Amino acid sequence: MKKLIIIILILGTVGAVGYYGFEWYKGQQEKQITKLEDKAEFLKAETIPLRFKVLEKDSSQITFAFKFYDQDGTEFNLDTISLAGQEISFDFYIVPIKDDLKIAFPYKIFTNKIPAKDGKLLFNYYDDEGFPQVFSSEKSDEEYITLMTELFSKIKAGETEDIEGIYGSMVQDIQKLNEFAVNHKYEIVVHTKGGIEIKEFM
Repeated sequence: MKKLIIIILILGTVGAVGYYGFEWYKGQQEKQITKLEDKAEFLKAETIPLRFKVLEKDSSQITFAFKFYDQDGTEFNLDTISLAGQEISFDFYIVPIKDDLKIAFPYKIFTNKIPAKDGKLLFNYYDDEGFPQVFSSEKSDEEYITLMTELFSKIKAGETEDIEGIYGSMVQDIQKLNEFAVNHKYEIVVHTKGGIEIKEFM
């Protein structure tokens, strides 16, 4: 009988520790997001993390060049790739910081012939020693850099279930509308109040 009571007490203790440990961890995540609210001045209402130009497009594949930009509009990385398919899709992770502030992490590029799960990951293009360079700003402080680095680390590791409110958002080309034309340039515009769109630019 005593052994049974001891076992029950041990299980109860482990359960309590696990529960309160989870609640503490959840509180830490919420605290991190709350701190990012105070850093909103480093985030512009409208940003362009990515621009691209379609170089070739036929019935089998599409070739395009793309560039990344930080919050100050400074270019910091570029590449040219060819993918099977005729329609391009850009996938983002959106993290709500507060009601009127959302930030977007470029995630993948895929096509009508390459499913999202096999798409080309974009993290490495803007991973600056752990910090997501698309959120870089000359005005940013150390705490902002630390908070963004921690958040980016979770997203890269696939630990998105720990980020409250996170969701995916996709913008894409639709072949029948012929949206992405050869030799045309486009930019992906992220609105911090919500929404991502693609615009053509000269």
